[in-house]
Amino acid sequence: MIKNYGLDTQLHVQIAAQLYDAEKTNCPIELLTEKYPGITQDDAYAIQQEGLKLRIADGAQVVGRKIGITSRGMMRQLNCDTPDYGYLLAHTVVQEGKPCIRSELNIPIVEGELAFIMGEDVQGTVITAADILNATAWVLPCFEVCDARYPSWKVTVRDTISDNAGASRFMLGSAPKRISEINPRGIGMIIEKNGELLGSAAGAEVMGSPVTSVTWLANKLLEYGTYLRKGDIVLSGAFMAADPAEAGDVYTVSLDGFPSLTMKFE
Repeated sequence: MIKNYGLDTQLHVQIAAQLYDAEKTNCPIELLTEKYPGITQDDAYAIQQEGLKLRIADGAQVVGRKIGITSRGMMRQLNCDTPDYGYLLAHTVVQEGKPCIRSELNIPIVEGELAFIMGEDVQGTVITAADILNATAWVLPCFEVCDARYPSWKVTVRDTISDNAGASRFMLGSAPKRISEINPRGIGMIIEKNGELLGSAAGAEVMGSPVTSVTWLANKLLEYGTYLRKGDIVLSGAFMAADPAEAGDVYTVSLDGFPSLTMKFE
């Protein structure tokens, strides 16, 4: 794949370091598309990759991938028209029953999703939905907490990609099912916040089906010379628009056929 860079590649490393420092200090930086109007999507993924190198050098462990901007609600919320992806790190897992610490985050928003656990590597020239169905070992409900290392969520997809697609924290349910036991397109989700209904949606809101979004991811990774691996956790995308979280908020996600999952912010 021929890369379309609008920035000097030396800037990729510098920007990645700035974003990583912003994450560690919880001090946001200027929006990249305002500072560097010529930044392209390839620049953004290169910056993301440089950021991953920095984190691995500090001992971080990659445990999977996340897909963002998959539902109409999220596309409207972020004024974006294409999905993006980022990587998941082991230290960002919030164990079920443990709180998510609000003070560690900048402007967190909460999403309910269906997570996939890959049972085998996903490689090839073109990946199909059938390949994803065959490669998926388990599915289970999850919360994703997205965050931005920018002053607000008035971002473009190039900003979010550079910022690891907003990856921050995630929590998985503890009762997985085989994907053959559910209807990914028709499965229903309800999210409650502080005991009140926040919203409801079906899996079809995620690019027509969460399987479609994971298929998109697998093919996009091939474009950038990598692939989904056995054991990877894949967050397939939000069923509905994300909700801003503050200390004291309690969220519950109920996905058809699964036990409810609760996340509290402290």
